[in-house]
Amino acid sequence: MPGYLTVLLNTLLLAGVSLAKPGLAQEAPTSVNVAYPVATQTHQTVTLSGSVDSARDALLAPLEAGVVARVYVEVGDTVKQGQPLLALNSKLAVLAQQQAEAELQVGEVALNEAKRLLNEVDALAQQQLAAKTLYQQRSAEVANAEAQLLRLKSTLALQKEIVARHTLEAPFDGVIYQRNVDVGEWIEPTTAALALVSQHHKRLSIEVPQEYYRYFNELNSPITVTPDNPQFSSVEGRLTRLVAASDNQGRTYTAHISLPATTELLVGMSASAEVTLPNVKNNQAWLPVSVIKQHPDGGASVFAINNNRAERVLVNIVRRQGDTVLLENISEQQMYVTQGVSRLGNNTRVTITNEPDNND
Repeated sequence: MPGYLTVLLNTLLLAGVSLAKPGLAQEAPTSVNVAYPVATQTHQTVTLSGSVDSARDALLAPLEAGVVARVYVEVGDTVKQGQPLLALNSKLAVLAQQQAEAELQVGEVALNEAKRLLNEVDALAQQQLAAKTLYQQRSAEVANAEAQLLRLKSTLALQKEIVARHTLEAPFDGVIYQRNVDVGEWIEPTTAALALVSQHHKRLSIEVPQEYYRYFNELNSPITVTPDNPQFSSVEGRLTRLVAASDNQGRTYTAHISLPATTELLVGMSASAEVTLPNVKNNQAWLPVSVIKQHPDGGASVFAINNNRAERVLVNIVRRQGDTVLLENISEQQMYVTQGVSRLGNNTRVTITNEPDNND
């Protein structure tokens, strides 16, 4: 009996050793390289390119349809507000105006005659030599003549306006940069005959990536605008408008940066805006792009090292720049795996094979 117990005890000990060996094999650490994040500045600076344009930029069309009789300007001409730019053939309109002027004169004569007759009847009525009904009739004729005169005056004013509309005038000071018609062409009020742009109220229009929209929405600091042409000096501008709508293609939002009135920059020039973004989150930092482990649902995570074990951390990708990526939900004092990411799972034991530089 004692011999039987000894054999059983030895068997159990051997079984325990054999069960322990697989567990030891599973705990073999994975070799990885790590790195510390590079922190972003509290105020991040970005540079965005754009073009100088004007708040006043118009395609000009006549107010009447007709044949072009004269074109007073050429491309590149500087014009003043109210200056004639183009004239249509207005012969018929002028004749109609002359007819209205003649009819107005007839109306004035008729009114004067009606007043004269009323005065005659009034004098007779005071001497009781004219019937009261005759006086009332002459008074009605004066009132009718006055109404007719008002109608004729309105008709003449209408004809004068039609004649004036045969001339296209500059709505503001500026430069003609496009001409689409010539003498002899028939044009409609929907025809863009000329293009005029003001050299005042100049601004730089840029496209803001969607990840920067919230920062631009709070922006209140000056913006340095540097022309691509080195012959022109940099100027300071301010954000005056951020368009809170975008198409589905570009995923960008238009921003207008006002330029000083004294700037020498011309409409159409290219320039860059150096913008200091406010209130950049402190939990954003740069890491090599190799730290990212993409998820099937489009998300991303990285592996942090704590007590020689890998811990999965969900992150948001702010933007990419070359071989680095700006991540949100990152700690500057934490090490992250840069090589060997594909072999890791949550709580995997690791061995660090490099000596990372702590940016502190």
